[in-house]
Amino acid sequence: MKRIIFVDDDMNVGQAMKRMLRPMRRQWEMVFSTSGEEALELMAREEPFDIVISDMQMPGMHGSEFLAEVMEKYPETIRFALSGSPGSGSVVRTAMIVHQFLVKPFDPQLLMQLILRAFALRDQLEKSGIKQLLLEMGGVPSVPELYREILREMQTEKPSVERVAAIIEKDAGMTAKVLQIVNSSTYGLRQQVSNVVEAATLLGLSNLRNLVLAAEAFQPAEKDQLPENFQLEVLWNHSLKVAAFAKKIVLMESDSQKMADDAFTAGLLHDIGQIILATKKTEEFGEALRMAQENGELLIDAEKELFGATHAEVGGYLMELWGLPDTITEAITFHSIPSGCEEEQFSVVTALHVANYFCEGNDGDAIMLTSPFDTFHMERIELGDHVEAWYDACHNEVDTSPFTFR
Repeated sequence: MKRIIFVDDDMNVGQAMKRMLRPMRRQWEMVFSTSGEEALELMAREEPFDIVISDMQMPGMHGSEFLAEVMEKYPETIRFALSGSPGSGSVVRTAMIVHQFLVKPFDPQLLMQLILRAFALRDQLEKSGIKQLLLEMGGVPSVPELYREILREMQTEKPSVERVAAIIEKDAGMTAKVLQIVNSSTYGLRQQVSNVVEAATLLGLSNLRNLVLAAEAFQPAEKDQLPENFQLEVLWNHSLKVAAFAKKIVLMESDSQKMADDAFTAGLLHDIGQIILATKKTEEFGEALRMAQENGELLIDAEKELFGATHAEVGGYLMELWGLPDTITEAITFHSIPSGCEEEQFSVVTALHVANYFCEGNDGDAIMLTSPFDTFHMERIELGDHVEAWYDACHNEVDTSPFTFR
């Protein structure tokens, strides 16, 4: 039975939650608390909770303070935030530490769907054997330091664009890479950006944070510490291309800029699991690449055989623990086989899967085929007849000239 704890100082809200989720009472054990302090005491002495759903505006311990502590002490607990009147600083601060953010009043059915999808994602990751694999690798890789500094700033009472920019600008290589991405036609801005403050202002702190995480992920080790047949520069340019295509596909199907930004981020990070395996399981991952390249085998099949999990699942699990939103984590986890997440409509998962397929083994790319095209998923969401138009638009309208790898 899944365990959920609701935290809200308004007892009427707790009663309303109990009524609306009553149909799930045989599957979910639901506990209600009226303060962050009380909830932390409950979490410390009881069995682990799968999800915590917290209001933001509470007397005593603020919701963002409570959820930050939950993130620190119980990183595997899924964190939902609810807010009736979030200030801009509160939104930025909370976005850094939660998997889902909902504004009151919200549709009870939406909350139930989000909870079910969150459980489906975690169940997939539990089944994949990732915990055992990470144990063999020495535990969960630590959050990159520059990214950690940005998170700390964004969790302050009044996060500052200038202070975030100053953190990034301490690293000249990172500054160059961020500006390179932002100014490329790949990203799609209509003006040239000359400094990180301007980039943060135009993109928003959350998007800038994600660019930094992606850039940091691609400088994990010296080349002699990686498999001989693993080319980090090729993977970087592949990821940029996938990001651009995924964003383009979203904009053809939706007017949601947030979904487009999430698709771009997911594209940049979709193969981070390959980097983790290349640095932590160097010899074995080199063998998986050899099997895929020489035998015409799918990379995910070779990974399943050698590790019991795929690079997509490794990357998704890591992004979950590092606190990225579920939209991005889900897309990374299921980008190889989107039918696994039981999505029934177009989403970031769809855009990323199709974009990745467009970029594998085509147009001279040195990337092997990692996974099949998921026709079952496309039939289920009834968009199979859109794929040709997506392909034409991506290849005719998106400039994907290779970057200089730094």
